[in-house]
Amino acid sequence: MPREREKDWNDNLYAAIDRYKLVENLEQCLQCGKCTGNCPVAALTPSYNPRAIVNDILAGSPVRLLDSEEIWRCLWCGNCYRVCPVDIQYPLLMMQIRYMALENGYGLQYVLPINKFAFRAMEKGLTFVPGRKGIEKIMRLRTSIGVEPWPEVSPKAIQEYREIFEQTGAQEWMQNLESRSGKPLRLSYAEGRLAHE
Repeated sequence: MPREREKDWNDNLYAAIDRYKLVENLEQCLQCGKCTGNCPVAALTPSYNPRAIVNDILAGSPVRLLDSEEIWRCLWCGNCYRVCPVDIQYPLLMMQIRYMALENGYGLQYVLPINKFAFRAMEKGLTFVPGRKGIEKIMRLRTSIGVEPWPEVSPKAIQEYREIFEQTGAQEWMQNLESRSGKPLRLSYAEGRLAHE
């Protein structure tokens, strides 16, 4: 990793990431490592380290953060929050980091495939509708247990769903992502680590 220069640092990085004020106690982080020690992703991917990500945010060092492959590995399982002695909402921090990465063109390959489900939900009120054979199988199973053959979504519910997407700006945001080209990611937290033999 190239040496960071003064112009690479951002004293307002924490405020820029936590623009929705969801993780207002990040500065209370003790760097105890419980988040990393209880993280299933960190157990499988040594370069994924929530403590290092928190440290970079608080230090104002965005160089490794936005183009990092690691930020897309978080499962949002909440183990980090569960064991944190100061109740830092790390999953919500990770969500906001991902939004910032997407706004800068990173991670689109992880989000664009999901967009089709959100657009389908706006149209039909369901995120997934199988093909004809799948629908027939579902209808048989539902009928055999005595419920209506197919879950009906009322036109009112679909309209309300569309309005939520429109009023929150989610629809426009997702459409803008569709028109962008993604930048490559890297295992940025793997660089500079000591190798274990």
